[in-house]
Amino acid sequence: MPVTTGKPKRSRAVQREDTRIAILDATIASLIEDGHAATTTRGVAERAGLSQGALQHHYPTRAGLIDAAIRRLADQSAQAVVESYSGTTGPERERVAELVDDFWGLAQVAPLSVGFEFLAAARTDPEMAATVAHLVEHIEATIFTVARQVLGELADRPGARDWMRLTVITIAGVLLTASVPAAATLVPDWSTVRRHIMTSFDSWRAGQH
Repeated sequence: MPVTTGKPKRSRAVQREDTRIAILDATIASLIEDGHAATTTRGVAERAGLSQGALQHHYPTRAGLIDAAIRRLADQSAQAVVESYSGTTGPERERVAELVDDFWGLAQVAPLSVGFEFLAAARTDPEMAATVAHLVEHIEATIFTVARQVLGELADRPGARDWMRLTVITIAGVLLTASVPAAATLVPDWSTVRRHIMTSFDSWRAGQH
């Protein structure tokens, strides 16, 4: 009986999936560094170490490639939000504070930090702005789903979604401002930002009784 040595070869399906992921990650990097208009299939292929023909075998059109990359980033960001919540079962306010802390930490690392960079870039790139709409909607929906685990039926009351949106916008704004060296000194520390976020929660919560 022949003896098999060495590592088993990866299946073609696994190889195709690895190639697809490499293409999408290269597309995301190009969109961030070069912008929507300058992102080309040729440039993405070079980043991924592939021929343009190999890339087009997976994504025949530029529009389809960019849409798939945005959806991958949205899925990654959404999954990260879900995984960040540890499911603490303490008092309501403690659970909310923990969720806010989790999101603050999550927003500073990929993939969510990449999503914020997309938002900043989209401000001056109308074509990219239209593309990232799916990203924003997907992340918001996931954050709301996780928040419902924390707040329960309270999450469906008037004003709950507004509070959550303002919390996310506040954190995103703080991080984007802090990323600009000349403006970083204007940004308060996290304890101050957190205190204001929780004060706004307390104010909204008091109105629900």
